[in-house]
Amino acid sequence: MNDRKNLAGLVLCGGQSRRMGQAKYRLAYFGETLLRRICRIVTAEAFPILVVAAADQDLAFDDLPPDTPNIQILRDDVPNSGPLAGIAQGLKQLSEMPQSPGAAFVTSCDVPLLKPELIRLLRSLLTDEFEAVVIRDGQFSYPLCAVYRTSAAIAATSLVNAGQRRARALPEALCTRWVTLDEVRSVDPELESLRNCNTPDDYEQLIHS
Repeated sequence: MNDRKNLAGLVLCGGQSRRMGQAKYRLAYFGETLLRRICRIVTAEAFPILVVAAADQDLAFDDLPPDTPNIQILRDDVPNSGPLAGIAQGLKQLSEMPQSPGAAFVTSCDVPLLKPELIRLLRSLLTDEFEAVVIRDGQFSYPLCAVYRTSAAIAATSLVNAGQRRARALPEALCTRWVTLDEVRSVDPELESLRNCNTPDDYEQLIHS
């Protein structure tokens, strides 16, 4: 898959940010919020973009990059159900579009060093035999920096209905192309795309690095 029109984007920003102590998506990073930055990076590689937010989250189009009509805000159907529910809902909406993009790049809003080259690499690895392309380091996977076929909405919804909350359960239930860190380093030598900020210390290190 090498055509932007065949890849949508899902940006998850509905987490409660307990460890950070404030809404991560509005944290500033070199003149723009984390959410604006991630949307700007992803929108160059994917179309359309769905921002999956909590039902009661104070999120408006002013929080998104200007002049980007391809970005839509999707509110959680099931409150406080974790990122898997957000992925399930986003993939389902994309799969029901008249011209479904077929696949989506999924990311969180707290990875400001995300490289477009990594999105392109993951997209290129989604061949006909796979339902997902996910980075894995040993037993640890990165389900929020991954590409999923929109048809994976069925498996994701089933997992959510069974009480599952962990996003990493989805690629484990699919025919997944696992990507090694060495493959990631071919486009992101320092693995910066995988560096998120969950705590104030993480955020301080990012803005001073």
